[in-house]
Amino acid sequence: MALVIKLDGTTIKNPSVPIQITKYPVTKAGRVSSALMAIDFLAEKSTFQFEYEAISHSDLQTILNIIHDFPTMFHTLTINENGVEQSYTVYPGAVKKQLLRSDNNGYWYWQSVTFQLIEQ
Repeated sequence: MALVIKLDGTTIKNPSVPIQITKYPVTKAGRVSSALMAIDFLAEKSTFQFEYEAISHSDLQTILNIIHDFPTMFHTLTINENGVEQSYTVYPGAVKKQLLRSDNNGYWYWQSVTFQLIEQ
């Protein structure tokens, strides 16, 4: 079964490289009067790294139209993790891309496209 990835309910093209999911703790740290550090755990959050070795302009534009729909900053990412559909509220990081080529009809194709979605 193919991985289904949705952004704000729209199915997007699957990355050519498996999604890298990074889980990390969100903490609040500070020093107490004895100069010892105190850290409070606030939440566990995730980042999602997407990488496309090559992607058509129209497939990329579908993604960009969602994540760059300013002033909307937060979006819903829905993916299937280990057979369970999970939804995350995310915001976009930088999008990096290189022009691969243009076909005879003037349609562009991109290579080495990467971007991150960061959980709110």
